[in-house]
Amino acid sequence: MKLKKIAKFTILIVIGLALVGCDNKQNKTNNMQNNQSNSSISNADTYDLGYLEISEEETKDMNKMICTREANGEGSSEVKLNYTLYYQGDYLQILHSKEQVITENQDILDEYQNAYIKIYKNYENLEYYDTSIVREKNSVTNDTIIKYNKLDTKKLLEIEGEEDNIIKDGKVKLDDWLKFAEQFGTTCDNA
Repeated sequence: MKLKKIAKFTILIVIGLALVGCDNKQNKTNNMQNNQSNSSISNADTYDLGYLEISEEETKDMNKMICTREANGEGSSEVKLNYTLYYQGDYLQILHSKEQVITENQDILDEYQNAYIKIYKNYENLEYYDTSIVREKNSVTNDTIIKYNKLDTKKLLEIEGEEDNIIKDGKVKLDDWLKFAEQFGTTCDNA
């Protein structure tokens, strides 16, 4: 039951990261998780690539915006969400998101880590969608970089579905992303 609550919260956050509509992503992810057995975190090292970085060369002609949100997670955990948006004109080019779950409760951290691993198994072979799940003493951080300017959005839509998705004609409008994020209490400032 506790894992199901964490999975639902994680799905909500993943939706924000992947920029899709709530109903479609939540149902699809719940179905995928219900069809998979619980895995232990023994394979977690496979997903820990350290914190991800974007080169200045890749973003030199882009504008930058920083968005943040804080939330309460399972039990006594605190969740800090940070998004760095790189955009040109009206379109989001690169999204770098970090979601950090902070708690002293190792069982809760295990559950979040397992939920992240289960979700991102679906994206493993999607080029330009990079994820690292970093576990530290009192936190687990989901670090993701989505390069919309290079990503095969058709493949992304095959994973996430097209219904209520804000990817239109293979692109993500910055305003659409900001409106979506604002619904969840995310605040943004130009960097």
